[in-house]
Amino acid sequence: MKIRNFIFVFSAIVTLVGCDSSTVFEENLRIKNAAWERNETAFFEFEIKDSTAIYDLYLNFRHGGDYPYQNIYLFIKSKSPSGQIARDTAQMILANNKGRWMGKGIGDIFDYQFRFKRGPLFPENGKYYFEIEQAMREEVLDNVTDIGIAVKKVNE
Repeated sequence: MKIRNFIFVFSAIVTLVGCDSSTVFEENLRIKNAAWERNETAFFEFEIKDSTAIYDLYLNFRHGGDYPYQNIYLFIKSKSPSGQIARDTAQMILANNKGRWMGKGIGDIFDYQFRFKRGPLFPENGKYYFEIEQAMREEVLDNVTDIGIAVKKVNE
């Protein structure tokens, strides 16, 4: 009986501590066989319910330690609830000049979160759509395991 209560209390604490109340949306998509093909697009859809709030938009990238570059270029296309389309290019620097990965690592896998946009981003309530493509010169990027986005409300 005591062990069951301990497990329940421990689970509740982990859940409360692990939640980030500022995160409105976060999703990461697994890249099949850790090989991101140029024509493979990651799609994300989320809803903004408070267009008066200020948000930051993050790009999430998970890769193996054998990823061959210090950076990655991405093409990002977004669509607002009213149909406005925006296109952008992002460069994520993944390693410093000495080749040390900047993301958090467990074993040979590294997670990196990059603040892509900050400030007033979503002027309308409703569903927003994002598409992300790799924009490197290689047709297939090896050792890329996940790509994602996170939207976080800025606490003023």
